[in-house]
Amino acid sequence: MPRTLCVALVLLLIIPSISSAEIKTFSHKIKQPFAGSQSPDDARVAAIHKAKREVLEKAGTYLESVTIVRDSVVEKDEILALAAGVLKAEVASQENFATKDAFGIVVVAKVDVDTSILDDRIRKLLKDRELLSKYQESQEREKELLVKIEQLEKENRKLQTSPTPVDKQKKGELKKQFQETTKGLTAVEWKQKALALWENGKYTDPGKALEYLNKAISLDSNNAYAYNSRGLALKNTGKYDQAVSDFNKAIELNPTFDNAYNNRGLVWDDKGKYDRAISDYNKAIKLNPKYTMAYNNRGISWKKKGKYDRAISDYNKAIELNPKYAIAYNNRGITWGQKGKYDRAISDFNKAIELNPKYAEAYNNRGYAWQKKGKYDQAISDYNKVIELDPKYTLAYNNRGTVWYLKKDSFRACSDYNKACEVGNCKGLNWAKKKGVCK
Repeated sequence: MPRTLCVALVLLLIIPSISSAEIKTFSHKIKQPFAGSQSPDDARVAAIHKAKREVLEKAGTYLESVTIVRDSVVEKDEILALAAGVLKAEVASQENFATKDAFGIVVVAKVDVDTSILDDRIRKLLKDRELLSKYQESQEREKELLVKIEQLEKENRKLQTSPTPVDKQKKGELKKQFQETTKGLTAVEWKQKALALWENGKYTDPGKALEYLNKAISLDSNNAYAYNSRGLALKNTGKYDQAVSDFNKAIELNPTFDNAYNNRGLVWDDKGKYDRAISDYNKAIKLNPKYTMAYNNRGISWKKKGKYDRAISDYNKAIELNPKYAIAYNNRGITWGQKGKYDRAISDFNKAIELNPKYAEAYNNRGYAWQKKGKYDQAISDYNKVIELDPKYTLAYNNRGTVWYLKKDSFRACSDYNKACEVGNCKGLNWAKKKGVCK
């Protein structure tokens, strides 16, 4: 039955309340009327995304006051992404409403901040800048779609209040735009599900991530961010050509997409195409001269080409841009080691470990540097730490085995080589058998 409808937006911020000594709760309410070409389902999806986004913005304001955020290199436009990465916005309630002039939906979203674990979550995300950038991409896409919804709602109101008859085609076109934009918001949800599987530079379950990202792309085929994310999932599964195809598509949709160039560079590097990798990193850096990760990655490719000084120059730049970038210190340390500068290497590994006390690779690399300096006890101590942090780190068993061999303790050497082989790396054991050290 036809009714005269209007679109209104009411925002209510409830002051953060403390339900316990460690929980702060932020709540936000959206009252979303709908009419004409905007269906109830389209309005509901828009209201949920608006409520969740705005409550995260309020929680983000709180995060800015947290000590670890204040002390870290966090840009203003990264705060919302940080909030989305460490907090979870949930729909607390949703209900329909109706008046004599309008009907619609009321959505209340909330965020519970557990202050006892907040610092650890923030610290973890700040160490994974790639993941933070992905949350930022997701938030940017959501914002773009919500701005589009707002524009469509304005056009919808004009059609409803127009004194002249409006043809069915115009209404139909507007309805289709609402539906397509709503699909885009739903695609953002699928992409966020995939993001929840990202850890330590890769998807923990790339197959499930691909499932989510396929759904996102089927709903929003012009979403450059989804192609970029799917490209990384394909890279994780070793499907390099398909990954390149997705990064190409992301760049086609967004020629200034620095992260897609960077990620395509990673694939070229994995394929041993170092010049093509460097070319892509160059493009990413040209688009974003402060792209810390791209400098680090270009340094890795230069190192693999044996261009150690150029690699160190790139690591220096990455560290200049982010003095707390543990990975860049570790990589620079590796390069100093390849140049035979073991003291400088150890200094860099020390810094990487200081920044990330659970950085197993840095302990292993420092152990190897001590080993090359003939400091066998220090080397064993570092390899012990690696194995404590990651009992399946086979390289550490092999390296420790070699140090025991150098210390003329064949029993311990063979024990470590056998352990590495049990975990899946028999290189050390095979070498030791050929030398007659182990049976």
